[in-house]
Formats: sequence, structure tokens, C-alpha cells
Amino acid sequence: MLHFKRFFGAALTAASFAAVSISPAQAQDLKIRMSVESTPGASTQQMLGAFRDALKEEMGDAVEIEYFDSGTLGDEIVHMQQVRTGQLDVIPIGSDAVQLDKKFAVFDIPFLFSSREQVSEVLDGPIGKALDQSFQENAGLKILGFGEIGFRNITNNVRPIVTPADLDGVKLRTPGSQTRILSFEMLGAAPIKMNIGEVYLALQQGVIDGQENPFGNIAKWSWDEVQKYISLSRHVYTPITFVMNKARYDSLTDEQRMHIDNAARAAVLSSRQYGADNDASLEAVIRERSPDVEFNEIDSASFKEIAGKIGTEIGKIAGPEFAAEFIEAASQ
Repeated sequence: MLHFKRFFGAALTAASFAAVSISPAQAQDLKIRMSVESTPGASTQQMLGAFRDALKEEMGDAVEIEYFDSGTLGDEIVHMQQVRTGQLDVIPIGSDAVQLDKKFAVFDIPFLFSSREQVSEVLDGPIGKALDQSFQENAGLKILGFGEIGFRNITNNVRPIVTPADLDGVKLRTPGSQTRILSFEMLGAAPIKMNIGEVYLALQQGVIDGQENPFGNIAKWSWDEVQKYISLSRHVYTPITFVMNKARYDSLTDEQRMHIDNAARAAVLSSRQYGADNDASLEAVIRERSPDVEFNEIDSASFKEIAGKIGTEIGKIAGPEFAAEFIEAASQ
């Protein structure tokens, strides 16, 4: 009996020590792996970096972050595969979000938005919630928030783009989005799918005439060095769809989810401010370093009729009911 008591007491002491040695903070430590294909300064990299920093500030030593950028782990398509399989936890997605969920085709309907405030109101409201729910169901991804790639403008070496007729036959690089290609085909251009890293040389060699992107990308990739015209079309707004693997998100504790959500919101606000600052400053930077580039405004009214027809066609892909809700929300 004495031996039993000694054994039981020792076991109880060891168990008590083990219980004390695992603190709640240690039990809730979080390891998170995130990546982006873009290099420092790009809008998607800026947002992921802002999320990383905000999460570290939220959780301190209770989070261990693996962070990659500059395409270390592959391009955006590879990243989308990795986040869905759980190899990555968090990534930002640009125009390619539509490849995972057809509802995102609505962002290729041209000339819907005229201000960032208008966009934010739509994305932070019921439309954003509907996209989140759809992404969870169709892609297995939780949308943590929407950042900004921004309003896109058209550059080319043929002529200033003022009316749809000016796009006739212009070989224009676009992302791989089916609906972006459809949109420019209906506008009369000759859209060409091309990796963004190939655009400068293709413009220089005349393989393509132009491209369409926000000022952030135009300046970063120095396309103004090989373009004659920049038309301030602001034809579509491209958000950053900031996502986390849904199964991983669901596996977190309530406290961890709160920290993730708080950090994501901080990254959303940082991204939108970064986009606004870029538009305010980078046009001036481009004008100064490329004084021979000709800037022009477009005749937006001349695009309205064809834009409506494009919206109808894209609605067939995104879903007519959701497209109608999106257009209505954008018109408020």
C-alpha cells in the first residue's frame, strides 16, 4: 500500500506539473503560412505584408508566420491551387478569382464604378457577403476582405482611345479572365492573354499594341517607356480578394479567428489607402519620367450603350440574378 501511495502521488505530481507547464497561450499558438506572386511595392504584396504585420501586432509571440513573396512559390494560379489544398493558409487573389468562382465575372462589367467610396460600399455590404458565401461553397476559401488593385486604364501605341471605335483592331494584353477578353472583343479590340512579366518585351517588339492596368502596375513595370498613349478609361475596378483556406479558418479558436479578422480588416483599409495614394502620385511620376507619352480622357458616354450589352453577356456567365443585384448595388 505504501508503494502504491508513493507511485500514485508521484504520478499525480507529474500530471499536475505537465498541466501547469502547458499554458493557455502555448496551447493556442498559431502557425500560419502565406505567400504572394508579386514583388514588394505591388498592390497584392502590399496587402499581404500589411496583414502579416497587423497579425503579428495582434498576436505577438502567439503566432509564427511563414511569409513568401516575389513568386518564390509560383504564380497566382499555383498559389490558388496551394491555398485550396492547404499548402498555404492565406493569399491575395487578383483578376484570376473568376477562375474559381464565375460570380467574380461581374468585376469585368465596364463603367459601373466611378469612385472608391462607391466600390467600398458595395464590397463591404451584402454583395461582399454573397461573394464570400459563394467562394466558400465553390472554392473552399473564406474571404477575409477585399483590398484594391484599382481602376484600370488603357495604354497603347496605335492611337488615343476616346470612343469604342478607337479600340478597333488594337492588340491588347489582358489577364486570362474569359469575361475580360469577352468585354474587349465586344469593344472591338483584339485581346491577347499574356503573363504580366512578358508584357514589356511584347510591347517593345510590337507583338501587342497595348494593355490595361492600374497606374500601380503601369509604373512598376515601366510600360510607359514603351507606350505612346495612356487613356484614362477607368473602365473596371479590380479588387484584391483576400482569402484563407476555409477548413483552416474553421479550425481556429474563436480568439484566433478574431485576431485573423482584425488583421484582415487592417490590411483591407491599408490596401485601399495605398491604392488611392498610388493614383494620386503615380500619374504625376509617369508624366514626369515619360514626357512624350500622351494622356487623354475618354468619352465615357459613348461607351455606355456597349457597356450595357457587355453586362448582359457577362451576366449569363456570372448568373443573371446576381449580376443584376451587383449592377443595382453599383448604381446606388
